[in-house]
Amino acid sequence: MKGSIKIIFSFLISLLSLDSFGQAPQQLIGVYFAELRSGNNPSIPKQISYSENANASLKAITPYLKDTATIVRARAYTLTNLAGANAKNETARTTAVLQLISACRDKDAGNVGQAMDYLKTFRPADFNTVACDSMRKLFRDRPAHYDKLIQLIGFVDMPDMKELIRTYTRPGTPRDIRWSAIISLVRMNDNDALYEMMSRVQNVTLNNDVVYEIFPDLVYTRHRMAITYLVNVMRSDEKNCMTADAEREVAIPCGYRIMEMLAPAIENYPLQLDESGDVITKDYVKALQTVREWFSKNPSYVIRKDTY
Repeated sequence: MKGSIKIIFSFLISLLSLDSFGQAPQQLIGVYFAELRSGNNPSIPKQISYSENANASLKAITPYLKDTATIVRARAYTLTNLAGANAKNETARTTAVLQLISACRDKDAGNVGQAMDYLKTFRPADFNTVACDSMRKLFRDRPAHYDKLIQLIGFVDMPDMKELIRTYTRPGTPRDIRWSAIISLVRMNDNDALYEMMSRVQNVTLNNDVVYEIFPDLVYTRHRMAITYLVNVMRSDEKNCMTADAEREVAIPCGYRIMEMLAPAIENYPLQLDESGDVITKDYVKALQTVREWFSKNPSYVIRKDTY
């Protein structure tokens, strides 16, 4: 008898998940977490990402943010990001940011890193005074993934934190935190940090590791000197990088990867990226040439600072 009841319950849950149109976000979220608790891996209802549902969704998600189960909290952070980042109204976006900053105090380090990554999908304008104060407190408490927090502070642009962050640029600081402190200061237009960053970058040998591990940080700074450096490297035909196919590695110019990195940082960029971050094109050689020519014709290009 108990087995029959369990089967019927699972069947009803599946029906609700498959036929969720017209249901309130509260119902959808309740069904989602009920499935998750039963050991399933439910699909996230797409209605959660609808802007008009943002406030209701965020309210319905709130009880799950403090759940005792790590996986439940993790999924609650994911839903919070979907609801908030896709919202058009400021209240919902700020609410999501505040919830994710609070999530950075999660006792699970993996959840903390996830929450910090989600905060990167918002805009500096979404971080109000309360959010910035919460980040200052986090900075003092040194949570897991401290390097990511330092970079988030630079992204939001909190000048009053510059001298505190500068203390982590000194010798003896763990390498990841020291580098994050340097690029965070550069994002906030600190000239001393800019000099140190560019001195380091210009003295390394260009290869795959540099392009994949360091160049994204140069893009993050949104500093014109760093972007100019990347554009100049992109113009080179020297084959210092390798194709992504490990079985058939071929030396190629590093410009192919750089042209993808620059897309989110430049207004009116001539190429678009798909959801995975790849350039939408059937001809990479032509695409690279297009980007090179675009920068030559647009020396006064505008750098976007509303994205991470």
